[in-house]
Amino acid sequence: MAWGEKLQAAIRAPACLLGVAVLLMQTNAHAADKFKPFKLKTLDGTAKTLQDYWGKATLVSFFFPSCPYCNAAFPEVQKIHDKYKAQGLSTVWINVVPDENKKIPAWLQQHQFTIPVLIGASQASLQRDYKLKMTPTHYLLNPAGEILFTQAGYEKGDERMLEENIQKALGSGP
Repeated sequence: MAWGEKLQAAIRAPACLLGVAVLLMQTNAHAADKFKPFKLKTLDGTAKTLQDYWGKATLVSFFFPSCPYCNAAFPEVQKIHDKYKAQGLSTVWINVVPDENKKIPAWLQQHQFTIPVLIGASQASLQRDYKLKMTPTHYLLNPAGEILFTQAGYEKGDERMLEENIQKALGSGP
C-alpha cells in the first residue's frame, strides 16, 4: 500500500467513527430529559394535554401537512402505530405551522391517517420548547415523560430505527 493510500485509510477510519458518534448523538441527544408538557387543542377544539396520550410508550411527532419529508415518513409511522397500539403505544402528531391548520382534515383523509393531531401553539414556541430544527421530529417517551429516543428528519429506512426503539420501550424488542 502506497503512503498516500495509508494516509487516506488512517483518516477514513476515525472519520467513520466520528460519523457514527454524531448519528448516535442526534438520535439520543435528549435521552433521560423530561419532555415539556403541553396543552393544545384537537382539530375540533377540545383541549388536550400530554397526559391524555400516555401509553406504555408515547410517540409525539412534529410535522406540517405540506412537509415532503413528513409525507414520506408518516405512512410508515401510521403502520407502526397500528402495529403496536394494542401493546400500549400511544401516538400523537403536533402541527408546527399554524397557517396550515385548515389543510389538516383533508390531508388526514387523503392519506387515511388515523393518528390524532393537535394544534394551537405558535411555530416559534414549539421550536423553542422542543428544540425543533426540522420536520418531522419524533420523540419517544416513557410513562414518566422521559425522552427515550429522538429522531429528526427522514430518510427511507429511518422507520426501522424508530420501530426498534418502540419495541424496546414496549418490552417486545431486541
